[in-house]
Amino acid sequence: MAATTIRQGKDLYAGETKKHIRDGFGIYTYRNSFFRYEGEWKDGKKQGQGKLVLKDGGYYEGEFQDGEMTGNGIRFIAANGSTYMGQFYMGHFQGNGEMKYKDGGLYSGEWDSNQRSGNGTLQEAQGQTYLGNWHNNKRHEQGKQYYKDGSRYDGNWHNDKRHGQGELRCGDGSIFDGQWKNDVFHGFGMHISPSGMYFEGQWINGKPSEMAVKIVIKGASPRDAQSDQPFTIEIETHDANGNLVKDNGRKLELTAGVKYAPVTATPQSSIDLTSDDGVEDRLIPTELGYDLFPYPICNDTAFFEMYLKECEEEEPDPTVKGKAKPKERVKEEDTESGKDDQASIDGSLVEERKEYPRVATVTVEDGTVTVPSLFFAPPPPNYKPFAVPEEETPPTPVDRSKSRAAPGRRSEASINARTASKLSKRSSFEEKGVRAGEYVISVRDITQPPFLGFCLEPAYLIVRLLPSAAKKAKAAKKPKERGQRWNTNRLITAAIAESYTQNH
Repeated sequence: MAATTIRQGKDLYAGETKKHIRDGFGIYTYRNSFFRYEGEWKDGKKQGQGKLVLKDGGYYEGEFQDGEMTGNGIRFIAANGSTYMGQFYMGHFQGNGEMKYKDGGLYSGEWDSNQRSGNGTLQEAQGQTYLGNWHNNKRHEQGKQYYKDGSRYDGNWHNDKRHGQGELRCGDGSIFDGQWKNDVFHGFGMHISPSGMYFEGQWINGKPSEMAVKIVIKGASPRDAQSDQPFTIEIETHDANGNLVKDNGRKLELTAGVKYAPVTATPQSSIDLTSDDGVEDRLIPTELGYDLFPYPICNDTAFFEMYLKECEEEEPDPTVKGKAKPKERVKEEDTESGKDDQASIDGSLVEERKEYPRVATVTVEDGTVTVPSLFFAPPPPNYKPFAVPEEETPPTPVDRSKSRAAPGRRSEASINARTASKLSKRSSFEEKGVRAGEYVISVRDITQPPFLGFCLEPAYLIVRLLPSAAKKAKAAKKPKERGQRWNTNRLITAAIAESYTQNH
């Protein structure tokens, strides 16, 4: 086997030959000078190990059969900076191979005619990984996709999109298990939110076929209620057409308040209450055209029974003269300091309690939730009326130096003082008990995160709170019969008649 140089036109071969045919090791430069081969030859064809170098910097190094890149080899593609190492057939990626991409991505698996096809794993530089089936360089049929945010999809694919049956577990904890079409939920499936809310049913283009948009409180508004009788409200979730939507696990919050009216000469609402400075910072905005001043609402039955018992003990009876016996002061032991708390505590449930038991967050099941045993708690000690109603305003005291009462009559100043004292006693009790008037209950969607990024429209119920049944019963009692009133003329006539009888 002799070494020789053979020139065929512009092609040039330098290497071993056998009977003037390229055979053995040799270097072949093509006429267009773009390709250059150096390696083994047999019977004039590239055969065995060799390296095909391209002028742009790319190359193939590996096995050749019958002049073609067939077998195992390495291919560097200068155009995109990728490197393939694996099996070849007739110059194409065929069989098992590994492709390292310039951006750091890596595919390892089966190939067909330079396309990812069959089973393989793609690790993308952005942090995503796919393990499963491929067809024509796209994810196809069964496969698992791991996303960089921690989400994971396990199911069917078609044309590089989630399609068919599959389960998606998102990084935020939400889950969808069901049917897909063109990469979105479509068909029957269940979506579970990280808040615990879930919807099971038909989906159309990524949305439930039935989508709740608002909260509804059943029954008429305003609604009448008595202060000493707990009441119940029923809540539902509806779509835009007013139909019940069977939501499950949605979280709702109940709050209450009274219409807020700034201090004016004339009260603007049936109940005008304020607290300390900065009240505007605590107002509850509504869609009713006015803000609400927060007011405690509870459904703690034990607290309600204690409250009713206290009201019965403290309410002054108009038929009984004299002052009500005050409760004994209660001493609270400070467990941290070991000292008795000598603060002004009169044992009153209202004054002892800094915070009232609030209504717990309620959960919707099958689109409904019932909240029983609701009642309005007495206002906290720092809640004060904005203004005393005009009919309760005591007359202006009269200067005694300028007016003297007629003999046998009470002075106007005395009447004023007595009236003011009565009003003060009544006001003191009313501050400890819930006042009759108009209250507003607000129900809001506090599901977090919001289901599918959407919160329901809130609902409001106006409650007209009436005096307690016990107060009505007392008011209906027949007043005690009084003795005959003093009648001077009658007494004088009777005395004259008696004297005349005795003298005659």
